[in-house]
Amino acid sequence: MKMRVIYFSKKKKMSDLALYLSKNSDEYKPDTIPPDYSLDKEKLLVLGMSQLSKLPDVVRRFCMNLGPAITKNVALFTDRSPEEAAEFIKVLRESGANVLDDVLYVKSEFLPFKGASGEEKRRADEWFEKILPRLK
Repeated sequence: MKMRVIYFSKKKKMSDLALYLSKNSDEYKPDTIPPDYSLDKEKLLVLGMSQLSKLPDVVRRFCMNLGPAITKNVALFTDRSPEEAAEFIKVLRESGANVLDDVLYVKSEFLPFKGASGEEKRRADEWFEKILPRLK
């Protein structure tokens, strides 16, 4: 499946989960926002975000441009609250992206160098398998 995993976070847990989820992509390793390589008609963009409001301009512009020419579907994983995620998803949908309702919420850590646990990776696998049937 043509998919990419990108993220905007300095937290090790988020980069660990991005790397772990990218195992489902045949071609790409996870990338940060803005990505090193352009996105083009991806079937799925898995987007990891630790910050959902007051984004740097480059990240905000990237997210505002996630329309159908870039990706058909966007799946979000975040360590922020469901309320913040709902606002962020609203912005993504205004750009024309098909954002899947099922968000993977991970526990926010005070220590930015703490990685993802085995349990969190297992939950990420379950989440990924659950969203696959919902892709357009």
